[in-house]
Amino acid sequence: MQQAYIDILEKGIDQLVNAFMESPQNFYSENDLHCELFYRLRRLGLNKPCKVRVGRRTVDSTIVHRDYPTKGRYRRNRNGPSLKVQRGLRGSLDLCIWDLEITRKRQFEREGEKDGQRTVAAVEINLNEDYRRFQWQVYWDLLKLSDPMNEIENRYILFFLRDYPYKRYKFPEDGFLKTLNDMFRRESKTKIIYAERKGDEAKVWIISNTEFYEYQKYSG
Repeated sequence: MQQAYIDILEKGIDQLVNAFMESPQNFYSENDLHCELFYRLRRLGLNKPCKVRVGRRTVDSTIVHRDYPTKGRYRRNRNGPSLKVQRGLRGSLDLCIWDLEITRKRQFEREGEKDGQRTVAAVEINLNEDYRRFQWQVYWDLLKLSDPMNEIENRYILFFLRDYPYKRYKFPEDGFLKTLNDMFRRESKTKIIYAERKGDEAKVWIISNTEFYEYQKYSG
């Protein structure tokens, strides 16, 4: 059952990447990408109902959610590595799929760090607009996804770039790819997908040491 959900999720991600490559201006903001993936997953069959606990009651919900809060707490650093801490802010997951087999045993909303839903898969999405901090945003996303406390079995980071003005900022056109590759090419648990559209040129690469559909792994 869970593998069927992952297959649908990866099909939806592939569709989202293709939609962005075809018409990147359809996505004004990062939130547009979140909503598009959410919509496509539900259309592909992930609109599955589930039962969850609210106090002592059992109520209806669904397995796909946006902006689901993490169980772990973190200290955010936009200019360097973020940290996991005992006391700090919770993060949130752009999109997640709950484990249908155990939802009815857990609470819809957690009390502290306990009893939150187990996550079959989670996706973090970036629509990048700043060459100065982009790698630390990816680091932040990876920190949340890889924290065992958050119980995320399948992890995805999608990095989108649209008509970036390289010459204006005197930033090399391969700068995003090379930096992400240098930092994350050994990552083997999280699938990191890079998608860039610049004029008529389209680039889609796998940054991490993983496989995804027929996407090529970047090795520059």
